[in-house]
Amino acid sequence: MLMTKTPMDDHHELVEPHHRFATLTVCEEVWELDHLEAFAMKVPVELVPNQVTDLDVIVLFSNHCFTRGLATPDELVDESLIVMDGSERRVLDRERYQLSRRYLPQLILKLPTRHVQVADPTRPNFVTFELPSMAAGEPPLRYAVFFEVKRDRRRKRRVLLRVQSAYILDEPSKRLLKADKMRFQVILKRAYA
Repeated sequence: MLMTKTPMDDHHELVEPHHRFATLTVCEEVWELDHLEAFAMKVPVELVPNQVTDLDVIVLFSNHCFTRGLATPDELVDESLIVMDGSERRVLDRERYQLSRRYLPQLILKLPTRHVQVADPTRPNFVTFELPSMAAGEPPLRYAVFFEVKRDRRRKRRVLLRVQSAYILDEPSKRLLKADKMRFQVILKRAYA
């Protein structure tokens, strides 16, 4: 069951300025960020036994999908590559941008068909791994998409999925590799309850 995007017409009030990303010119290369526009999808969830309800899942992205933190507090970075996320200085990252453009919205749309790892059982933080090869003969990549899901208190049958970050995990922690897996619909049901 692959989901499709549904119009955001009924949900536009959820998209705040920090969820919108303007086109950027990075080292003379144009970065189109329209693939990270908020979108909605309907996901059928069995909220009570034998009764399926379609939930509107509103997907919002953060700039961490195309930026990275400073490697060290004193890392020297050209100011043209710095963006602010609140009071945090972040660096535009070509690899994160390219991966988000190539994979990220499609991975989110596939969540209803997947089991998702619980990154931190003490809070609603989940991660899904993908292992696509960038080219024939290259080893697969471990692309981690971290997100949280919360019930929208303003409207019934609506949840918010915030993609917190997405990047290549070179060496995931043992805890993360052994994390429990959960169906996406269970995540939605727990968030909604």
